[in-house]
Amino acid sequence: MKKLNLVLLIILSVSFIIYSCGRQKQETSETTETDTKETPLMPPDIEDAVKGDWVIQQELADAEKLNPIVSNDATATEICNYIFDKLLPVNRETYKLKPSVAKDMPEISEDKLTYTFELRDDVHFSDGQPLTGEDVIFSMKVIKNPFTDAQAKRNYFIDIKNVELVDGNKYKVRFTMHKPYYGAIYSIGDLEILPKHILDKDGVTDNFTFEKLDEASKTFDPEKYPDLQKFADFINSQEVSRDPKYVIGSGPYKLEKWVTGQAITLTRNENYWNKNSIPNYPDKLIFKTIQDQTAALTAIKNGEIDNMAVIRNMDFVENLKNPEKYNLKKAIVGRPVYAYIAWNEERPFFADKKVRMALSHCVDRKSIVDKLLYGLAVPIQSHVYYKSEFLNKDLPPIPYDLEKAKQLLKEAGWEDTDGDGVLDKVIDGKKIDFKFTFINNQNPSRKQIMLVVIESLKKIGIEADIQDFEWSVFLDKLDKHDFDACYGGWVLSDTPPDPYQIFHSSQASDEGSNYISYNNPESDKILVDLRTEFDEDKRNEMLYRWQEIIYEDQPYTFLWSSSGKFATSNRFRNTRWYAHPYPHKTNEWWTSTQDQKYKSN
Repeated sequence: MKKLNLVLLIILSVSFIIYSCGRQKQETSETTETDTKETPLMPPDIEDAVKGDWVIQQELADAEKLNPIVSNDATATEICNYIFDKLLPVNRETYKLKPSVAKDMPEISEDKLTYTFELRDDVHFSDGQPLTGEDVIFSMKVIKNPFTDAQAKRNYFIDIKNVELVDGNKYKVRFTMHKPYYGAIYSIGDLEILPKHILDKDGVTDNFTFEKLDEASKTFDPEKYPDLQKFADFINSQEVSRDPKYVIGSGPYKLEKWVTGQAITLTRNENYWNKNSIPNYPDKLIFKTIQDQTAALTAIKNGEIDNMAVIRNMDFVENLKNPEKYNLKKAIVGRPVYAYIAWNEERPFFADKKVRMALSHCVDRKSIVDKLLYGLAVPIQSHVYYKSEFLNKDLPPIPYDLEKAKQLLKEAGWEDTDGDGVLDKVIDGKKIDFKFTFINNQNPSRKQIMLVVIESLKKIGIEADIQDFEWSVFLDKLDKHDFDACYGGWVLSDTPPDPYQIFHSSQASDEGSNYISYNNPESDKILVDLRTEFDEDKRNEMLYRWQEIIYEDQPYTFLWSSSGKFATSNRFRNTRWYAHPYPHKTNEWWTSTQDQKYKSN
């Protein structure tokens, strides 16, 4: 539930249920059925599986931080999944919560205000120290501290009132809520557990009561809470999120080294407590940064890397037409993701919903999907995943219609009054030309699509251009609302929907995920009410109405849900592809002894 960088998307885990039904193939002149057919989830192939070898995977950018609570990108989230354990992770095949660090599902009170977990007593961190309820409480305090960089995650825990040991038992933990929250069990279950003995050796957080943390969140005054600020500065530091002596979890792998801009290397945790259930076949998992897609494609063909997400659809369909020639295999995976154009409503151009609807009419989704995306995407109209039972299917597609766009813009007061070919409008006593800039994170695929949109905008009197920024600068501009518009996307997680983090007006401040400053009181009310509604039928009605509001307001121009496209070395077996935000688990991959390429020292 963080803002993420999953290859071409700017993303963040938002609660969602995934369904594994296949999508219909998009017919195009450039592709065949084989080109667009999703790869099925195959049965496990682990007979005679052996340990050894490395998996070298390409990443477009360095991770931001390897602390799952304060990290804000998908590269980090994927890597942290191998390092840290959770109480109740989601089963990738059934999409049901399954016990992990927790022995079983929690005991939930009838009023939905307490969740009591019994923890396993055989879980330990990679340094050998036991994981207990003290670590669970510590991790929650890190999130609840208003000065830690956990803004995106924290909103899922705002209703946590207290976390405590039950009768002093270090393996029994009770979460108490201020008020019921429908997604509490998913949020709590998704909690990554940090080692208190590493990050709080002096027991500083023992003095941080949950009451104090809640009060500090209301005032947000670091001078009043210098101890909270000081500890947050430590947790937020690069050292804590990069140095192997601090990046310690209880998962199947541990951080070996991080060479900035080059690679992050994980090595197998030989003392992993759950290795009988969760395999960790490769000796090492290496996440190698290769920003240039042409260079990455060359690397996968030459065997320099073993796995990559193929960003450019043309590369996947054309340049990897015969993968066996390079000892590769390809996979197409339906994932709960979507792309959109974000309009910053703090800018005068985009404050009117008629303007935003007009701009949506300027995007020829079908042509872009067919011609630029080779049919490997499905046009969408909603934030809700198009395969979900929660999708409001009554929302009609917004057609490519420049005349309709012109009409809406005129109704909103935008006309070319001076004959220079650019629309203008008097706002606050000043004439403003409709000229703006898309920001881009140096992603060529995004840029190609934005250039097509810019050409359409030009035809109706809107002048736009593109400016590229390095990834960290790009993210900083979003956090500070220092942009006009951008191409973005969200990765949706595999638990029930809770769009609060992205669309509630409160999330427009403090570097929250509502970086477009969207504000609609009816939407806000539904998003708040959704959190306390446990009746599924009522929740569905509320979600349907909320989607109508978002459709009418068009805070985003919803574009499409793209298939994940992967190229992988043929020497690996058990390369299973899940309908999941992170569709592969390379710890499950293995290589026969004779085919192993790398040897660990």
